[in-house]
Amino acid sequence: MLKLRITICVSICLLFFSPSYGQDYLIKFKINGLKDTTCFIGNYYSNGTYIKDTLKVDGSGRCVFKAPSDLPKGLYIFVITDKNYFDFVINNDRKFSMETDVNDPVTKMVIKDSPDNELFFKYLTFNREKYTQIQAIQNKQKNAAEKKDSVEIYSTMISDLSKELISYKLDLVKKYPEAFISLMINAMKEPEIPEAPLLANGKKDSTFSYRYYKAHYWDDVDFTDDRLLRTPVFYPKLKKYFDQIIVPDPDSIIREVDTIVEKSRPNPEMFKYFVWFTTYKFETSEIMGFDEIFVHIVDKYYVTGQASWVDKTTNEKIIKKANKTRSLLLGKVAPNMVMQDTSLKLISMHTIKAKYLMLLFWDPDCSHCEQDMPKIKSAYDINKEKYGLEIFAVSSDTSMAKMKTKIRKNSMIWINVNGPRTLTGDFHDSYDIISTPVIYILNEQKEIIAKQLPPDKIGEFLDNYAKRNKED
Repeated sequence: MLKLRITICVSICLLFFSPSYGQDYLIKFKINGLKDTTCFIGNYYSNGTYIKDTLKVDGSGRCVFKAPSDLPKGLYIFVITDKNYFDFVINNDRKFSMETDVNDPVTKMVIKDSPDNELFFKYLTFNREKYTQIQAIQNKQKNAAEKKDSVEIYSTMISDLSKELISYKLDLVKKYPEAFISLMINAMKEPEIPEAPLLANGKKDSTFSYRYYKAHYWDDVDFTDDRLLRTPVFYPKLKKYFDQIIVPDPDSIIREVDTIVEKSRPNPEMFKYFVWFTTYKFETSEIMGFDEIFVHIVDKYYVTGQASWVDKTTNEKIIKKANKTRSLLLGKVAPNMVMQDTSLKLISMHTIKAKYLMLLFWDPDCSHCEQDMPKIKSAYDINKEKYGLEIFAVSSDTSMAKMKTKIRKNSMIWINVNGPRTLTGDFHDSYDIISTPVIYILNEQKEIIAKQLPPDKIGEFLDNYAKRNKED
């Protein structure tokens, strides 16, 4: 089902429109079987769809979409209902008409004066025909699962149809390289990996396929063409690259971020988009250590003023967030906390001697803390002697009595301190604590080696970390 967001003022990404000049757009629609109603024109952008205009359909199913010459090019949507709609191309053709049937808008489409849309709908029709055939054969193959010969025949038929579809797409791009559908096909293309070469020892290079696939993943994709942003195919490709193709290591990802952003720099809209995409992706990432990528992006593009489209107040907030994050990156010495324990004695976190020190931020009234405490207690009991684990547990409640009650109830036999009774400032700010529980793990030098760790992963992390450092 198509989900359209009706917005008046959308986020940063919807401001990324680069002007084009020339004749205004005038597009006439006739939807047979539709009358006296309202339809919508929407457009794709990144991973969303947005309402662009409202059209009044008359008694004969006619309506007109008018737009100025600077209307951003891309794939647009004519929405009849949330389940009945069709896509169309806004590119070089400025005045054209589209007529179809309300019950089958794609295959019944007749287009005048728009070669781009004619090619697009021929592609859609061919694509649908081949996939329908493939699906029918797959159903027959499923029913003949116990007949080996039949299964092989069906597999060959499916393979032939897939090759026919691919050949059709490549031929379309070759014949019409400037067409909008060619832009989309190039963005959807997957690298065809050749056979791996032999190494000096006579064995095949086991890493060749990955290296070739990564090196050719963006072949035929122009990072300076902002029309890509207004298609449903570019965002999934970009997301897949960062989520599945690149080695999940901050240094590797930082290099890729900078490479892609630089490739897009000649087009202001694409440059803005890639900076925004990577900023949001790594600011909100739940993968431990990826906040280092966010800090890098802020330092390179926001601190230097290159994110010129961001207003001063927002820019300052982003930089402030990065500076707070910077002090909590993996490998950084954790900010010290000096707080009162249950006997009102001041305890300095940095003076605690332990091979591994867990910082546990919790609240006596926190239901999640109550659920997780048995897991934390189990991890502590197992790893205290095994790895020299100690816990510095910071209660966020000012009530010492309430804190003590929970300590007794949950057998929290480690170092317990009261967060508000401190000599070192607000721990919420210094450790970016928004909710509880939150777990950090420090090494003997009080350097952060893990953060935001789920309670059931404590033992696994310590095992892996100890093994890795022993090997090193």
